[in-house]
Amino acid sequence: MNKKLTLIITFFTLLTLSAAAWLAYETATLDTRLLQIDKEAQQKRLVELSLPRIQEKIRQLLEQERQKLGYAPPIGQLAYAPPTENMPDYVRGYFLLTPAGLQVPEGQDALAAEIEGKPAIIDTIRRKAFNPAAPVYDPTKPTHQTIDPKSQLPIFGVYEAEDQDFSSAMEMKGEPGPFYSWYYIDDMVYMRNIRTTHGSAAEGIMLDAEKLAAHLLPLVEPALKGATISLCKKKEPANLFPLPMVLRPGDDVEVPDTAARREAMRGTLASATLVTVLAVGILFGLLFFYARMERRRADFVSAVTHELRTPLTSFSLMTEMLKNKLVPAEKLDEYHETLHQESQRLGHLVENVLAFARLTRGKLRGRADKGTCPQLINRALEKVQFRLKEAGFRVQVSHDKRTELLNLNTDIISLEQIFTNLADNAIKYAATAEHPTISISTMRGHDTLSIRFADNGPGIPPKWQRGIFRPFSRSAKDVEGRKPGVGLGLALSRDVARSLGGNLVLEKSNDKGTAFTLTLPLN
Repeated sequence: MNKKLTLIITFFTLLTLSAAAWLAYETATLDTRLLQIDKEAQQKRLVELSLPRIQEKIRQLLEQERQKLGYAPPIGQLAYAPPTENMPDYVRGYFLLTPAGLQVPEGQDALAAEIEGKPAIIDTIRRKAFNPAAPVYDPTKPTHQTIDPKSQLPIFGVYEAEDQDFSSAMEMKGEPGPFYSWYYIDDMVYMRNIRTTHGSAAEGIMLDAEKLAAHLLPLVEPALKGATISLCKKKEPANLFPLPMVLRPGDDVEVPDTAARREAMRGTLASATLVTVLAVGILFGLLFFYARMERRRADFVSAVTHELRTPLTSFSLMTEMLKNKLVPAEKLDEYHETLHQESQRLGHLVENVLAFARLTRGKLRGRADKGTCPQLINRALEKVQFRLKEAGFRVQVSHDKRTELLNLNTDIISLEQIFTNLADNAIKYAATAEHPTISISTMRGHDTLSIRFADNGPGIPPKWQRGIFRPFSRSAKDVEGRKPGVGLGLALSRDVARSLGGNLVLEKSNDKGTAFTLTLPLN
């Protein structure tokens, strides 16, 4: 096998193994991936079913809190107006931030101190009171780290008052703005803007996100196991409007049709695996067949080259000696006989190769000879018997009496080619017997004619018997012993027999001889 073919086979082998490994991995993980897809789809569906109920609950809870808020109080009022009795656990408190300062209801001084102690919270409330679109405090941005020269605390944004005289009564200018929400770390603010004669003010509620989530979780679909509700993470979109909160599905979710889907997938996975194995097997089979044919082609070229070189060398040498009159007179007949035998050998080789090529292309002889069985068989054996007798064989031909009146319609040239190949094998292997003998007999079957061709040679070793009909198949003993031939005779003979509608088989082979049986159709 040449190096290029080896590289091609190696490449396709690695490619096939890689493709098979990839497909095996895809097949093995398909069920897991489909289950994950089902879970994600189920999670999305359950979230969509849960959101309307949760948002309706949020609307109700916030509405009852909004009802407690009034308009901005007069500046002379000492405490902020909203009542704090029966305040729900998810409300931390109420606030009103005006240009004059922060106000909270009675009893919520701790909340006021907490808000004022967090510059990010109070500065963001001020900023949004002036401009609701203002961003939330972000300590990573230099513009949010301005230091108040008086308090030495960081401030955020710009606060502008329209009236610095807070002794006059504060009055609203227009209607309050809509409520909106935002958060900073764990603090969630639900507020609205109020335009007053003193400037921009903000009124709102400080909410506890964790406790509010506890009121909302019972409304989540029961199948959505492990679901959580909390404030949004950075750059995470909210889905519980109008609050900056998100409902997240847990890792575990009930997929009701998991068992049915897995059962349905088993057949598909088994089929995919089977197809993969068959495809890999077919590809390797084709590669093996191609490599084998390539090796046989190389062997054939080598054998044919050797077989052609031998007679051509003899022709060249002998004709040159005859031309130069270097051959003694008493050796002329011997040289002529040798040239004749070599020409026959060369002709037989060429005829076998051409016949094999015709059969390979499906081109059969259209010739059909008719006659009685003994008549046609004897005509096909005329040249073969002469050749066998020249080689020192005793030839015995016998016909079943039942075949004498049977008509046979076949190709005599094809029969002669089969007998010639069988005779060549006998001459190569059985001529060393003490009394070399060839026995040819015919016998009638139900609708076939059997022709038995037997010798009394040493036989074919058992390990070589299975491959004798393969094209270009030659035993190691033939190659080492330099037996003539290219390993094509028996393969060609069997193919020719089958082209005639019959067959050629090895009947037996042992140390007492070898017998082949040729069957031909009678009709």
